[in-house]
Amino acid sequence: MKKNYFLVALLSFVMVTMNAQFTDDMESYTDGAPIFENWWTDWGCGGGAGCAIMSSSAQANDGSLSGLIPSDGSTDAVLDLGNKIFGQWALEFMMYVPAGKTGYFNLQGTVPIGSGEWVVGNIFFNQDGANPGGGSIDDSAVGLVEFTYPEGEWFSVVMNVDISLGIGAATWQFAVAGTDVLPAGTPFTSSDGTTASSLGGIDFFSIDGNNEYYIDTVNYVEGFLGTDSFDSKGFRSAMSNGTLTLRAQENINSVAIYNMLGQQVYNANVNSMNSTVNMSNLANGTYIVKVNINGVEGSVKVIK
Repeated sequence: MKKNYFLVALLSFVMVTMNAQFTDDMESYTDGAPIFENWWTDWGCGGGAGCAIMSSSAQANDGSLSGLIPSDGSTDAVLDLGNKIFGQWALEFMMYVPAGKTGYFNLQGTVPIGSGEWVVGNIFFNQDGANPGGGSIDDSAVGLVEFTYPEGEWFSVVMNVDISLGIGAATWQFAVAGTDVLPAGTPFTSSDGTTASSLGGIDFFSIDGNNEYYIDTVNYVEGFLGTDSFDSKGFRSAMSNGTLTLRAQENINSVAIYNMLGQQVYNANVNSMNSTVNMSNLANGTYIVKVNINGVEGSVKVIK
């Protein structure tokens, strides 16, 4: 019996490890249907339309689909980040808020959520329709902080959470459109110093009747991601006949490639402004390429 218990524990550990990281280009879902699978769940409201994030072809960062949080005032979708209490974790996604519309999400300390645990309060984009292109976090460790974002364009949202010393001493970095809103090392607490139970998940909520925004190209990894735009470094990628070519105007330190299960399939130190990767031995499909350029990390999606 001890051997059986050990086998179950070992299998559980392997499953948790495999599911710890993920990428989602939102292309595997059905246009117009609710998304309630894998890392997408909700705040206990049933998983259907009017609750779960909706697949939509109205906007897309890449491919033809994204996830929509509409103006119904009830959609309460949750991206499950696994209740992390140790390590270093990074989440990056692309967001699109149409001109004049409102966006909103919050960070939750535990998933499933239950009564709720707002880690840093509320994160608004054009709150109440009164601040187009302006956003805010209303209860960070340093209180209210404001930021800007481009209306009617796709922009990046990056969160790097450092739980290396445990959740009680966690710090984080939050960036929008390539600009730090909260710098690395900011305590991962509310303004009164309340700490989170864990890094639980993101609650994408339809905050009011003016709410409309889209989520795409989700990347959740162990480690940290860069917040600077790679455009400023002249980074370009191209795929041709199974060969991936990478170029930059600065030194490419390293390249790692992940499949859509979050499994690393390639890793190399480059130390050059140009790199080629032979991907002919990999299955056709979508991959996330994580690149370090002079100490700044970022990721791009490629299709083989």
